[in-house]
Amino acid sequence: MRSKATTLVCVTGQRDCDRLIRAGKKIAEESSTPLQVLCVQPTSAGFETSCEELEYLRQTARDAQAEMTVYFNDDAALLAVGFVKQIGATHLVTGMAEAPVNGFIETIHKLLPKIPISMVAKDGMIYNICPAVKKERAAKLSMQN
Repeated sequence: MRSKATTLVCVTGQRDCDRLIRAGKKIAEESSTPLQVLCVQPTSAGFETSCEELEYLRQTARDAQAEMTVYFNDDAALLAVGFVKQIGATHLVTGMAEAPVNGFIETIHKLLPKIPISMVAKDGMIYNICPAVKKERAAKLSMQN
């Protein structure tokens, strides 16, 4: 796999995750980075996974010039963190957490605090979690000006 700066889109197996791929493509184009798509399905979903929906998302990824990787694992957040590190992702795109919140975004942000996360709502609005700038670095930058 590539280990250069990459924009990573995390999708579930739901058809409406196509909006995440489209948003990720725009972000990747703006940052001149390649796009990758990751789908982590629970292991129990193996026989229940809709092949038709996954194929639709794979085709949507292909149309966006992105490779889509599918894993079956019960800890999507930890698998995603490992995948981010493996491919060198510098930006993460995901959906908005819905009730009940499963902790996916919180876990990723806690383990990868320097990676910006863009969350795409159902209406297409994008919300961002940006890495915090350390105060001492910010102080040094303001003193230089």
